[in-house]
Amino acid sequence: MHVLVTRPKGDGEKLKAQLEQLGWEVSLEPLIRIVPNEIPPSAIDGASTLIVTSRNALKTLSASAALVPATMLPLMAVGPGTAALALELGFKDVFEGPGTGAELAPEIVRKSKADGGTFVYLAGDKLAFDLPAVLTEQGVNIRRVVAYRSVAAETLSPRIAEALREGVIDVVVLMSPKTAETWASVAPDVAKPNDLSGISYACISEAVANVLRLRLGTQNIIIADRPNLEEIFIVLKRLAARPEAE
Repeated sequence: MHVLVTRPKGDGEKLKAQLEQLGWEVSLEPLIRIVPNEIPPSAIDGASTLIVTSRNALKTLSASAALVPATMLPLMAVGPGTAALALELGFKDVFEGPGTGAELAPEIVRKSKADGGTFVYLAGDKLAFDLPAVLTEQGVNIRRVVAYRSVAAETLSPRIAEALREGVIDVVVLMSPKTAETWASVAPDVAKPNDLSGISYACISEAVANVLRLRLGTQNIIIADRPNLEEIFIVLKRLAARPEAE
């Protein structure tokens, strides 16, 4: 089975190596480039709690002058991967959320009602879920800091374009709606519908799958039961077990 990983370069290289250890052929084609913004210490002035729903936000924070004062604050992370990275960076008081922004929101509301204060949300320029809007409606004092920008690829590399035309890509892994939107924009530019019809998609969420259904009309989709990398591995193993993947 030949898997195409579309994550940004750093995370993508790590995922590629993990999948290759399972015996699959893996190609990497980052569809999103993460561009960090400067995070000065003043960005978290007055914060009582930090909120993070992306590892990319923490990676940007780790290279900034705001890291040391940030680690003195409680941090609410969207899920286990983000929480684990926060602990690695030196945060001591880390709340691990259920896995999505929508599920994290009620936990933030509860903490706000109990403790008050100002919540500072370190996030990207594009939000898959508008957490600030939801929390503001619930009376939470929240301030968003744009930690990084996501820049979409404008085309596929010649190597991947040729692989698509030759029909050697079996599965594409898509980890965000923006990545799915980018794929739906660039893949049809280099390959005909028949070239793409045999591809299956491992999607981290229903929102990602909906982009593919709307933009490409494909139904060759398996969605992770939970929006995390461990569940994506389960999806890929299911796909690899199908007779046509052998």
